[in-house]
Amino acid sequence: MAAVTSVSVDIATPRLRLLVLQPTPFCNIDCSYCYLSSRTSAARMSLETLDSACRRVFESPLLDRQLEVAWHGGEPLTVPLAWYEKAIALLAERCPDALKLKHRFQSNGVLLNDGWARFFARTGATIGLSIDGPAHLHDASRRTRSGHGTHKEVMRAVRLLQDNGLAFHVITVLTERALDDPDGLFDFYVQNGIKEVGFNIEEIEGVHSQSSLASADVETRFRRFIKRLFELVCNTPGLLAVREFESTIGLLLSSEPAKDEQNLAFAIVSVSHDGTLSTFSPELLGAHHRRFGTFALGHVKEHRLSDLERAPLFRVINNEIRRGVEACERSCRYFRWCGGGAPANKLFETGRFDATETMHCRLTRQVVLDEVIEGIQARMGRRELPHDLCITEAP
Repeated sequence: MAAVTSVSVDIATPRLRLLVLQPTPFCNIDCSYCYLSSRTSAARMSLETLDSACRRVFESPLLDRQLEVAWHGGEPLTVPLAWYEKAIALLAERCPDALKLKHRFQSNGVLLNDGWARFFARTGATIGLSIDGPAHLHDASRRTRSGHGTHKEVMRAVRLLQDNGLAFHVITVLTERALDDPDGLFDFYVQNGIKEVGFNIEEIEGVHSQSSLASADVETRFRRFIKRLFELVCNTPGLLAVREFESTIGLLLSSEPAKDEQNLAFAIVSVSHDGTLSTFSPELLGAHHRRFGTFALGHVKEHRLSDLERAPLFRVINNEIRRGVEACERSCRYFRWCGGGAPANKLFETGRFDATETMHCRLTRQVVLDEVIEGIQARMGRRELPHDLCITEAP
Protein backbone atom coordinates (compact mmCIF):
# COMPACT_ATOMS: atom_id res chain seq x y z
CA MET A 1 0.00 0.00 0.00
CA ALA A 2 1.33 3.45 -0.90
CA ALA A 3 2.31 5.73 1.95
CA VAL A 4 -0.22 8.43 2.84
CA THR A 5 1.39 11.83 2.43
CA SER A 6 0.48 14.83 4.57
CA VAL A 7 -0.58 17.91 2.61
CA SER A 8 0.57 21.12 4.27
CA VAL A 9 -1.34 24.38 4.09
CA ASP A 10 0.20 27.76 3.40
CA ILE A 11 -1.35 29.54 6.35
CA ALA A 12 0.18 32.93 5.40
CA THR A 13 -1.38 33.34 1.94
CA PRO A 14 -4.50 35.56 1.86
CA ARG A 15 -7.42 33.39 0.86
CA LEU A 16 -10.19 33.79 3.44
CA ARG A 17 -13.19 35.08 1.49
CA LEU A 18 -16.19 33.91 3.49
CA LEU A 19 -16.90 33.89 7.21
CA VAL A 20 -20.01 31.88 8.09
CA LEU A 21 -21.46 32.83 11.46
CA GLN A 22 -24.22 30.70 12.97
CA PRO A 23 -26.18 32.95 15.35
CA THR A 24 -28.49 30.02 16.16
CA PRO A 25 -28.99 26.45 14.91
CA PHE A 26 -32.77 26.89 15.12
CA CYS A 27 -35.13 27.31 12.18
CA ASN A 28 -38.77 28.29 12.57
CA ILE A 29 -39.90 26.13 9.64
CA ASP A 30 -39.33 22.48 8.73
CA CYS A 31 -38.34 21.99 5.08
CA SER A 32 -38.55 18.39 3.93
CA TYR A 33 -35.16 18.45 2.20
CA CYS A 34 -33.14 20.42 4.76
CA TYR A 35 -30.05 18.91 6.37
CA LEU A 36 -30.75 21.16 9.39
CA SER A 37 -34.28 19.91 10.03
CA SER A 38 -33.26 17.86 13.06
CA ARG A 39 -31.69 20.84 14.80
CA THR A 40 -34.36 22.36 17.03
CA SER A 41 -32.23 24.01 19.69
CA ALA A 42 -32.99 27.70 20.18
CA ALA A 43 -29.52 28.37 21.59
CA ARG A 44 -28.02 31.70 20.59
CA MET A 45 -24.47 32.91 20.01
CA SER A 46 -23.36 35.19 22.83
CA LEU A 47 -21.72 38.51 22.07
CA GLU A 48 -18.72 37.24 24.03
CA THR A 49 -18.39 34.32 21.62
CA LEU A 50 -18.79 36.66 18.66
CA ASP A 51 -16.07 38.90 20.08
CA SER A 52 -13.73 35.90 20.33
CA ALA A 53 -14.57 34.95 16.75
CA CYS A 54 -13.74 38.48 15.62
CA ARG A 55 -10.39 38.31 17.36
CA ARG A 56 -9.47 34.98 15.76
CA VAL A 57 -10.53 36.01 12.27
CA PHE A 58 -9.25 39.57 12.24
CA GLU A 59 -5.79 38.59 13.55
CA SER A 60 -5.34 36.05 10.76
CA PRO A 61 -2.88 36.61 7.87
CA LEU A 62 -5.38 34.74 5.68
CA LEU A 63 -7.46 37.89 5.26
CA ASP A 64 -7.43 39.88 2.06
CA ARG A 65 -9.09 43.27 1.53
CA GLN A 66 -12.72 42.11 1.66
CA LEU A 67 -14.59 39.56 3.73
CA GLU A 68 -18.14 38.38 3.20
CA VAL A 69 -19.97 37.56 6.43
CA ALA A 70 -22.84 35.11 5.97
CA TRP A 71 -25.32 34.71 8.81
CA HIS A 72 -26.28 31.08 8.29
CA GLY A 73 -26.87 27.72 9.95
CA GLY A 74 -30.49 28.16 10.96
CA GLU A 75 -33.02 30.91 10.27
CA PRO A 76 -31.06 34.06 11.16
CA LEU A 77 -34.18 36.17 11.70
CA THR A 78 -35.25 34.05 14.69
CA VAL A 79 -32.54 35.91 16.63
CA PRO A 80 -33.88 39.33 17.74
CA LEU A 81 -32.99 42.36 15.67
CA ALA A 82 -31.58 44.05 18.79
CA TRP A 83 -28.90 41.33 18.96
CA TYR A 84 -27.82 42.02 15.38
CA GLU A 85 -27.63 45.75 16.06
CA LYS A 86 -25.01 44.98 18.71
CA ALA A 87 -23.34 42.24 16.65
CA ILE A 88 -22.87 44.37 13.53
CA ALA A 89 -21.51 47.21 15.66
CA LEU A 90 -19.09 44.81 17.36
CA LEU A 91 -17.82 43.49 14.04
CA ALA A 92 -17.35 47.02 12.74
CA GLU A 93 -15.45 48.02 15.89
CA ARG A 94 -13.10 45.01 15.75
CA CYS A 95 -12.58 45.07 11.97
CA PRO A 96 -9.17 46.30 10.75
CA ASP A 97 -9.33 49.59 8.85
CA ALA A 98 -8.05 48.01 5.63
CA LEU A 99 -10.71 45.29 5.60
CA LYS A 100 -14.16 45.76 4.07
CA LEU A 101 -17.02 43.66 5.47
CA LYS A 102 -20.09 42.68 3.46
CA HIS A 103 -22.97 41.10 5.37
CA ARG A 104 -25.30 38.54 3.80
CA PHE A 105 -28.56 37.14 5.17
CA GLN A 106 -30.46 34.21 3.65
CA SER A 107 -33.96 33.96 5.09
CA ASN A 108 -37.19 32.03 4.65
CA GLY A 109 -38.92 35.42 4.91
CA VAL A 110 -41.58 34.40 7.42
CA LEU A 111 -40.36 36.82 10.12
CA LEU A 112 -39.38 39.70 7.85
CA ASN A 113 -40.94 43.04 8.83
CA ASP A 114 -40.37 46.78 8.45
CA GLY A 115 -37.78 46.81 11.23
CA TRP A 116 -35.68 44.21 9.44
CA ALA A 117 -36.07 46.09 6.15
CA ARG A 118 -34.77 49.30 7.73
CA PHE A 119 -31.88 47.35 9.26
CA PHE A 120 -30.91 45.84 5.90
CA ALA A 121 -31.07 49.25 4.25
CA ARG A 122 -28.96 50.87 6.96
CA THR A 123 -26.26 48.17 6.98
CA GLY A 124 -26.17 47.57 3.23
CA ALA A 125 -26.62 43.83 3.80
CA THR A 126 -27.30 41.49 0.91
CA ILE A 127 -30.68 39.78 1.25
CA GLY A 128 -31.69 36.40 -0.08
CA LEU A 129 -35.10 34.80 0.18
CA SER A 130 -35.69 31.06 -0.11
CA ILE A 131 -38.63 30.57 -2.49
CA ASP A 132 -39.26 27.37 -4.41
CA GLY A 133 -41.54 28.98 -6.99
CA PRO A 134 -45.35 28.94 -7.17
CA ALA A 135 -47.32 27.86 -4.12
CA HIS A 136 -47.86 24.26 -5.27
CA LEU A 137 -44.09 23.73 -5.48
CA HIS A 138 -43.03 25.87 -2.53
CA ASP A 139 -45.58 24.58 -0.03
CA ALA A 140 -44.87 20.95 -0.92
CA SER A 141 -41.49 21.22 0.86
CA ARG A 142 -41.29 24.49 2.79
CA ARG A 143 -43.74 24.15 5.68
CA THR A 144 -44.07 25.37 9.23
CA ARG A 145 -43.39 22.95 12.06
CA SER A 146 -47.16 22.48 12.33
CA GLY A 147 -47.36 21.44 8.66
CA HIS A 148 -48.68 24.61 6.99
CA GLY A 149 -47.24 26.03 3.78
CA THR A 150 -45.18 29.23 3.98
CA HIS A 151 -45.68 30.60 0.46
CA LYS A 152 -48.08 33.36 1.50
CA GLU A 153 -45.64 34.63 4.14
CA VAL A 154 -42.62 34.64 1.85
CA MET A 155 -44.51 36.48 -0.88
CA ARG A 156 -45.45 39.09 1.71
CA ALA A 157 -41.71 39.41 2.36
CA VAL A 158 -41.08 39.89 -1.38
CA ARG A 159 -43.57 42.75 -1.52
CA LEU A 160 -42.14 44.30 1.66
CA LEU A 161 -38.61 44.37 0.25
CA GLN A 162 -39.86 45.75 -3.05
CA ASP A 163 -41.92 48.46 -1.32
CA ASN A 164 -38.80 49.50 0.59
CA GLY A 165 -36.70 49.62 -2.56
CA LEU A 166 -34.39 46.84 -1.39
CA ALA A 167 -32.73 44.59 -3.94
CA PHE A 168 -32.78 40.88 -3.14
CA HIS A 169 -32.11 37.53 -4.75
CA VAL A 170 -33.99 34.26 -4.52
CA ILE A 171 -32.69 30.75 -3.90
CA THR A 172 -34.90 27.97 -5.25
CA VAL A 173 -34.35 24.34 -4.34
CA LEU A 174 -35.12 22.09 -7.29
CA THR A 175 -36.88 18.85 -6.41
CA GLU A 176 -38.01 16.22 -8.89
CA ARG A 177 -41.49 17.71 -9.19
CA ALA A 178 -40.11 21.09 -10.36
CA LEU A 179 -38.28 19.73 -13.40
CA ASP A 180 -41.29 19.46 -15.69
CA ASP A 181 -42.28 23.12 -15.59
CA PRO A 182 -39.40 25.51 -16.36
CA ASP A 183 -41.87 27.86 -18.05
CA GLY A 184 -44.00 28.02 -14.91
CA LEU A 185 -41.00 28.83 -12.74
CA PHE A 186 -39.74 31.47 -15.18
CA ASP A 187 -43.18 33.11 -15.35
CA PHE A 188 -43.43 33.09 -11.56
CA TYR A 189 -40.17 35.02 -11.15
CA VAL A 190 -40.94 37.53 -13.88
CA GLN A 191 -44.54 38.16 -12.83
CA ASN A 192 -43.47 38.80 -9.25
CA GLY A 193 -40.64 41.17 -10.10
CA ILE A 194 -37.90 38.76 -9.02
CA LYS A 195 -34.75 39.75 -10.87
CA GLU A 196 -32.12 37.29 -9.63
CA VAL A 197 -32.39 33.59 -8.84
CA GLY A 198 -30.00 30.80 -7.98
CA PHE A 199 -30.88 27.12 -8.07
CA ASN A 200 -29.82 24.61 -5.45
CA ILE A 201 -30.75 20.99 -5.93
CA GLU A 202 -32.31 18.68 -3.37
CA GLU A 203 -29.05 17.32 -2.02
CA ILE A 204 -28.12 14.20 -0.11
CA GLU A 205 -26.64 15.89 2.90
CA GLY A 206 -26.51 15.35 6.64
CA VAL A 207 -29.70 13.82 7.99
CA HIS A 208 -31.32 14.18 4.55
CA SER A 209 -30.00 10.87 3.22
CA GLN A 210 -32.21 10.57 0.11
CA SER A 211 -33.10 12.87 -2.77
CA SER A 212 -35.95 12.83 -5.27
CA LEU A 213 -33.31 13.67 -7.89
CA ALA A 214 -31.47 10.38 -7.40
CA SER A 215 -33.74 8.35 -9.70
CA ALA A 216 -32.45 7.00 -13.00
CA ASP A 217 -34.37 9.30 -15.37
CA VAL A 218 -33.72 12.57 -13.56
CA GLU A 219 -30.59 13.60 -15.45
CA THR A 220 -32.46 13.63 -18.78
CA ARG A 221 -35.29 15.66 -17.26
CA PHE A 222 -32.86 18.01 -15.51
CA ARG A 223 -31.08 18.55 -18.82
CA ARG A 224 -34.36 19.46 -20.53
CA PHE A 225 -35.16 21.84 -17.66
CA ILE A 226 -31.84 23.68 -17.93
CA LYS A 227 -32.03 23.81 -21.73
CA ARG A 228 -35.49 25.36 -21.71
CA LEU A 229 -34.73 27.80 -18.89
CA PHE A 230 -31.59 29.01 -20.67
CA GLU A 231 -33.66 29.55 -23.80
CA LEU A 232 -36.28 31.56 -21.88
CA VAL A 233 -33.64 33.74 -20.19
CA CYS A 234 -31.80 34.41 -23.47
CA ASN A 235 -35.02 35.23 -25.33
CA THR A 236 -35.98 37.92 -22.81
CA PRO A 237 -32.71 39.67 -21.92
CA GLY A 238 -32.73 41.78 -18.79
CA LEU A 239 -35.73 40.16 -17.13
CA LEU A 240 -34.06 37.45 -15.06
CA ALA A 241 -30.46 36.73 -14.08
CA VAL A 242 -29.78 33.08 -13.21
CA ARG A 243 -26.75 32.49 -11.00
CA GLU A 244 -25.79 29.23 -12.70
CA PHE A 245 -25.85 30.73 -16.18
CA GLU A 246 -23.96 33.87 -15.15
CA SER A 247 -21.22 31.91 -13.38
CA THR A 248 -20.88 29.35 -16.18
CA ILE A 249 -20.51 32.01 -18.85
CA GLY A 250 -17.96 33.74 -16.63
CA LEU A 251 -15.96 30.51 -16.41
CA LEU A 252 -16.10 30.01 -20.17
CA LEU A 253 -14.75 33.51 -20.72
CA SER A 254 -12.05 33.26 -18.06
CA SER A 255 -8.47 32.35 -18.82
CA GLU A 256 -8.15 30.86 -15.33
CA PRO A 257 -9.42 27.40 -14.33
CA ALA A 258 -12.22 27.22 -11.78
CA LYS A 259 -11.53 26.81 -8.08
CA ASP A 260 -14.01 25.52 -5.55
CA GLU A 261 -13.48 27.39 -2.29
CA GLN A 262 -15.21 24.60 -0.41
CA ASN A 263 -12.27 22.26 -0.99
CA LEU A 264 -9.60 24.87 -0.20
CA ALA A 265 -8.70 24.98 3.49
CA PHE A 266 -9.51 28.31 5.18
CA ALA A 267 -11.10 29.92 2.13
CA ILE A 268 -14.27 29.53 4.18
CA VAL A 269 -14.26 29.63 7.97
CA SER A 270 -17.42 28.65 9.85
CA VAL A 271 -18.21 29.47 13.48
CA SER A 272 -21.10 27.79 15.28
CA HIS A 273 -23.33 29.48 17.84
CA ASP A 274 -21.21 27.96 20.61
CA GLY A 275 -17.88 29.05 19.11
CA THR A 276 -16.86 25.81 17.39
CA LEU A 277 -14.56 26.40 14.41
CA SER A 278 -14.56 24.54 11.12
CA THR A 279 -13.55 25.03 7.49
CA PHE A 280 -14.28 23.58 4.03
CA SER A 281 -18.02 23.15 3.24
CA PRO A 282 -20.17 25.15 5.70
CA GLU A 283 -22.62 22.24 5.81
CA LEU A 284 -20.05 20.25 7.77
CA LEU A 285 -20.45 22.54 10.78
CA GLY A 286 -22.56 20.69 13.33
CA ALA A 287 -22.82 17.56 11.18
CA HIS A 288 -21.96 14.07 12.44
CA HIS A 289 -20.46 11.26 10.39
CA ARG A 290 -19.66 7.68 11.27
CA ARG A 291 -16.03 8.02 10.13
CA PHE A 292 -15.16 11.43 11.51
CA GLY A 293 -17.58 12.10 14.33
CA THR A 294 -18.05 15.87 14.31
CA PHE A 295 -16.11 18.33 12.19
CA ALA A 296 -15.21 20.60 15.10
CA LEU A 297 -11.58 21.60 14.55
CA GLY A 298 -11.23 24.04 17.41
CA HIS A 299 -12.93 26.76 19.45
CA VAL A 300 -12.70 30.53 19.16
CA LYS A 301 -11.84 30.94 22.85
CA GLU A 302 -8.90 28.55 22.68
CA HIS A 303 -7.52 28.40 19.14
CA ARG A 304 -6.15 30.67 16.46
CA LEU A 305 -7.00 29.75 12.89
CA SER A 306 -3.37 28.74 12.43
CA ASP A 307 -3.82 26.21 15.26
CA LEU A 308 -6.44 24.33 13.26
CA GLU A 309 -3.84 23.17 10.73
CA ARG A 310 -2.15 21.14 13.45
CA ALA A 311 -5.34 19.43 14.60
CA PRO A 312 -5.20 15.67 13.78
CA LEU A 313 -8.78 15.75 12.48
CA PHE A 314 -7.95 18.62 10.13
CA ARG A 315 -4.98 16.75 8.69
CA VAL A 316 -7.05 13.63 8.02
CA ILE A 317 -9.86 15.61 6.37
CA ASN A 318 -7.56 17.90 4.37
CA ASN A 319 -5.47 15.03 3.03
CA GLU A 320 -8.54 13.11 1.93
CA ILE A 321 -10.09 16.19 0.29
CA ARG A 322 -6.86 16.88 -1.62
CA ARG A 323 -6.75 13.28 -2.86
CA GLY A 324 -10.32 13.68 -4.09
CA VAL A 325 -9.52 16.90 -5.96
CA GLU A 326 -6.45 15.29 -7.54
CA ALA A 327 -8.53 12.27 -8.59
CA CYS A 328 -11.07 14.59 -10.21
CA GLU A 329 -8.32 16.39 -12.08
CA ARG A 330 -6.95 13.08 -13.42
CA SER A 331 -10.27 11.57 -14.42
CA CYS A 332 -12.86 14.25 -15.23
CA ARG A 333 -13.06 16.28 -18.43
CA TYR A 334 -15.10 18.93 -16.61
CA PHE A 335 -12.42 19.64 -14.01
CA ARG A 336 -11.30 22.94 -15.55
CA TRP A 337 -14.80 24.35 -15.02
CA CYS A 338 -15.46 22.71 -11.67
CA GLY A 339 -12.35 22.71 -9.52
CA GLY A 340 -12.86 19.35 -7.86
CA GLY A 341 -16.28 19.45 -6.26
CA ALA A 342 -17.70 20.24 -2.84
CA PRO A 343 -16.40 18.04 0.00
CA ALA A 344 -19.76 17.87 1.78
CA ASN A 345 -21.49 16.45 -1.29
CA LYS A 346 -18.75 13.87 -1.83
CA LEU A 347 -18.86 12.77 1.79
CA PHE A 348 -22.63 12.54 2.20
CA GLU A 349 -23.19 10.88 -1.18
CA THR A 350 -20.30 8.41 -1.12
CA GLY A 351 -19.03 8.28 2.46
CA ARG A 352 -15.61 9.68 1.50
CA PHE A 353 -13.96 13.00 0.71
CA ASP A 354 -11.64 11.43 -1.87
CA ALA A 355 -14.48 10.37 -4.17
CA THR A 356 -14.88 11.94 -7.59
CA GLU A 357 -18.21 12.24 -9.42
CA THR A 358 -21.42 12.86 -7.46
CA MET A 359 -25.04 13.47 -8.32
CA HIS A 360 -24.47 17.07 -7.25
CA CYS A 361 -21.63 17.63 -9.71
CA ARG A 362 -23.36 15.80 -12.56
CA LEU A 363 -26.43 18.02 -12.33
CA THR A 364 -25.11 21.37 -11.15
CA ARG A 365 -21.78 21.38 -12.98
CA GLN A 366 -21.76 18.97 -15.90
CA VAL A 367 -25.34 19.32 -17.16
CA VAL A 368 -25.38 23.10 -16.70
CA LEU A 369 -22.08 23.52 -18.56
CA ASP A 370 -23.22 21.24 -21.40
CA GLU A 371 -26.51 23.07 -21.86
CA VAL A 372 -25.07 26.57 -21.64
CA ILE A 373 -22.52 25.70 -24.35
CA GLU A 374 -25.25 24.06 -26.43
CA GLY A 375 -27.50 27.07 -25.97
CA ILE A 376 -24.78 29.51 -27.01
CA GLN A 377 -23.99 27.44 -30.08
CA ALA A 378 -27.67 27.32 -31.02
CA ARG A 379 -27.90 31.10 -30.81
CA MET A 380 -24.77 31.40 -32.96
CA GLY A 381 -26.37 29.33 -35.70
CA ARG A 382 -24.57 26.13 -34.60
CA ARG A 383 -21.14 27.67 -35.15
CA GLU A 384 -18.69 25.82 -32.92
CA LEU A 385 -17.17 27.66 -29.99
CA PRO A 386 -13.41 28.29 -30.10
CA HIS A 387 -11.42 25.20 -29.22
CA ASP A 388 -10.26 26.53 -25.86
CA LEU A 389 -13.87 27.02 -24.74
CA CYS A 390 -14.97 23.52 -25.62
CA ILE A 391 -14.86 20.58 -23.28
CA THR A 392 -12.02 18.26 -24.15
CA GLU A 393 -11.40 14.76 -22.92
CA ALA A 394 -9.06 14.40 -19.97
CA PRO A 395 -5.60 13.07 -20.95
